[in-house]
Amino acid sequence: MIKILIIDDEQSAGRILKVLIEKHIPGEKQIEVSNDPAEALQILKEYQPTLVMLDIEMPGMNGFDFLNRASEWDFDVIFTTAYDKYAIKAIRFSALDYLLKPVDIVELQNAVNRHIVKQQAPLKENRQLVNNLIYNLQQKDQQQFKLALSTSEGIFLYDPKDIVALEGSSNYTRFFFAEHKPLIVAKTLKEYEDILTEHQFLRVHKSYLVNKLHVLKVDRDGILEMSNQQHIPISRRRKAEILQWFGKK
Repeated sequence: MIKILIIDDEQSAGRILKVLIEKHIPGEKQIEVSNDPAEALQILKEYQPTLVMLDIEMPGMNGFDFLNRASEWDFDVIFTTAYDKYAIKAIRFSALDYLLKPVDIVELQNAVNRHIVKQQAPLKENRQLVNNLIYNLQQKDQQQFKLALSTSEGIFLYDPKDIVALEGSSNYTRFFFAEHKPLIVAKTLKEYEDILTEHQFLRVHKSYLVNKLHVLKVDRDGILEMSNQQHIPISRRRKAEILQWFGKK
């Protein structure tokens, strides 16, 4: 059974989200709603939810303050927000879920389904992801964000500059590093392209995303030599553009 606690200072928003969950999320569930994060801290102790759906922007105590004060917990988190670009970037870097208001039903269903899958993961991993989010939000520059990679082997945190390249295959992405073994994550390459483009990453092929900082050589045949001795092809469609970017004509 899923036990959900919705925390949103807007009564109507919390009420609407509860109705959407009751109507569109199948299976046994309990749902509590709180419009006061201070009250919600007390509810946590007795209710012990498996999932907290947490508004980011709340007066007095925002969503991140709430998590900092909830020192002992074992729940998963899905953030809800009207739109905060910096916060959303930090959330995505931390491999956590968020929903934009007004909440889309399909996105809600997908987020809750991911929560159901994550219930099989060790509880300490949820805390590790949230701790990374809090760390990222404390940085004044998103270039200092650490990327959380959730794998079958556990959670790994990396500075983007330490990632050499990414290879996509269906719904999986393989990460390559200069000094670590590759890791496989159950997310698409497109998802990582969206969040890593501002961190010196370039899509050079339908299957590859590379870190420009790790490109050692570009030959005229359209092959990139990387710092980990990997050789990555440039797609025909992007060859002229990428060769020009690297100064090859």
